[in-house]
Amino acid sequence: MSTAELFIEIRCEELPARFAEPAREGLVAVVSKLLKGIEHGEIQSWGTPRRIAIAVADVSTERPVEEKVVTGPPEAAAYRDGTPTPAAIGFAKSKGLEVTDLEIIDGPKGRVIAAKIQTGGEKTADRIASGLEAGVLGIHFPKTMQWGVGGIRWARPIHSVIAKLGEEPIALSIAGIASGNTTLGHRLTPGPITVHSAEQWVQDLRAAHVEPDVNVRRESIRTQLAERAASLGAETPAMPDLVEEVTHLVECPVVIDAEFDAELLELPSRLLVESMKVHQRVFPLFKDGELINRFLVVTNHPYALEADVADTIAKGNAKVLAARFHDAKFFYAEDQKADLATHGEDLKDMRWIRGGGTMADKGVRIGALAKLIAPIVGADPDHAQAGGALCKADLATQMVGEFPELQGHVGHLLHSLAGHNNAVAVAIEEHYLPRFSGDELPSSPEGLAVALADRIDTLTGCFSLGLKPKGSADPLGLRRAAGGTLMLLRNAGVRTTLSDLMGLTSFDPPDGGWGDLLAFVNARLRAQFQEQWPTDLVDAVLATGDADPVALEARLGAMSTLAASDNFGPMKTTFKRVMGLTRDHTSTLYDADSLHEPAEQALHAALSAVSSRAAELAEGLDYTGSLSALSSLRAPVDTLFEAVMVMDKDDTIRNNRLGLLRSVADQFARIADFTHLSSDA
Repeated sequence: MSTAELFIEIRCEELPARFAEPAREGLVAVVSKLLKGIEHGEIQSWGTPRRIAIAVADVSTERPVEEKVVTGPPEAAAYRDGTPTPAAIGFAKSKGLEVTDLEIIDGPKGRVIAAKIQTGGEKTADRIASGLEAGVLGIHFPKTMQWGVGGIRWARPIHSVIAKLGEEPIALSIAGIASGNTTLGHRLTPGPITVHSAEQWVQDLRAAHVEPDVNVRRESIRTQLAERAASLGAETPAMPDLVEEVTHLVECPVVIDAEFDAELLELPSRLLVESMKVHQRVFPLFKDGELINRFLVVTNHPYALEADVADTIAKGNAKVLAARFHDAKFFYAEDQKADLATHGEDLKDMRWIRGGGTMADKGVRIGALAKLIAPIVGADPDHAQAGGALCKADLATQMVGEFPELQGHVGHLLHSLAGHNNAVAVAIEEHYLPRFSGDELPSSPEGLAVALADRIDTLTGCFSLGLKPKGSADPLGLRRAAGGTLMLLRNAGVRTTLSDLMGLTSFDPPDGGWGDLLAFVNARLRAQFQEQWPTDLVDAVLATGDADPVALEARLGAMSTLAASDNFGPMKTTFKRVMGLTRDHTSTLYDADSLHEPAEQALHAALSAVSSRAAELAEGLDYTGSLSALSSLRAPVDTLFEAVMVMDKDDTIRNNRLGLLRSVADQFARIADFTHLSSDA
């Protein structure tokens, strides 16, 4: 069977940066689905703001023919006196056959009717032609737009389509655009490119100032940024999100430098940096840790290194950026005319959520809750309350209205400039941390207290009003709030239970208490743990029922260490049996004087010798040490199982032995429920 390279390119108007990867990945998924059952080799894909493309090596030109036997009803039900019954007729019809095409074969339970079915044989080109349009137009985007006629919707209008299997074009159309064999390079490089193969397509695009490989573009941007910054005796901070965004905004990345008025450096540096990043997508420069009035621009201009072109681009970017900065300077000056508390008074006209009061109400609640949380995290209660009460006040400032990403930071600046307590100012800014997984955490205990208070208030407030996430929808950010709460507790080593934190809120719990909310947060905790540890270890530890995330994490660490040891298999077998046997026997009471068998007495002695030390180690979060101490119980437990019948016919003897074993099980249950561990060795 012959093979050929399959190549497809969809060229369109500029895709938004966040649509680029979904488009490329979507095309790969579409083509992979169309090639299901067809032999092929390596898949390569490319994506730029103006095109997505895929090449599949060594694709069979047709799907192989396969024959299989499908069995139906028993012979006795299919034929009566040699005449086909409705059962036989229906079976044949369902397979697209005549009754005369059926056979009778021996099945596992006797003779049955059967049909030979042939599948495959269709041409690969035909399958691509019939399915590519629906697949491409079905790629999911956060938003789509309609153009032309016929109600076609996609991320952006499609301009051209190429589909080839080897040298043979595949006749098809997408959104009314018929497939051809030419594409275009960079907008500043005229002339069509005739496509013969993927390799030639890549080479010709590069000659036409388009880098189709997203990884090559990304690395080129990183290299150019570092080299250009070094040439200026400066450095640009690591900004991976911005690098990723810019990678999907350009086809021909060329980095140049530009400058703005030095007097604008009087503005807070974070304000300037955020404006560069968010509004202009340019990279700030620092010398000796201080922001300077130069910045780097990743252009999409192949001739940007020519002096006149570079000068034009630099001046254009500087002009736009300066306008933003001067706006910020005005807003900042206006905001400083009132103190932060005065700005906060305007929050009474800003609703939090329906039924949940205003943002002013939320600030009061956060302050009161932060004061209660402060002793738990080692914060000053008065400073925590003050920080919580003011943490949302800057939402009413002109600066945050223009630069929402600066919320918290503006509050910090205004509070500090007024000469107020620095711990309170820091807490105002830090209460938004962490903003995402892996983000930095509050550096101050007051910031930690307010950060926890804000999230607990949001969670309990929403759940008390019946506002729970449904499916993947989470418009109130409750999953983020739960995840942030857990990150704060775990990383700061805060020893408190989730239920205790819920109990501090001013909201009344819904009917049935906070059970649903605790289950919701614990589901997030389980997901976080599963990123680090095997599921059976996570389930075994969570089954202990302790809601202290710090202790649970320490237990998982200890169980992971145990699981890596040679002793794990035998211990798991023994203590799974102990816990399983005593699951319905909840009492740890037993009469030591009634233990007459040597094996019983030996286990009692071993338990007495180790239990206090194991409990002491566990209390100090040294669960590895506790498990090590308890491991000495395995041998006497195994001996007991060999020497006696635990489930003795005599109720007194049986209950006494179960009480002894339940005492052993409870020693381990403070760390993990071994019955949840995988049975694999």
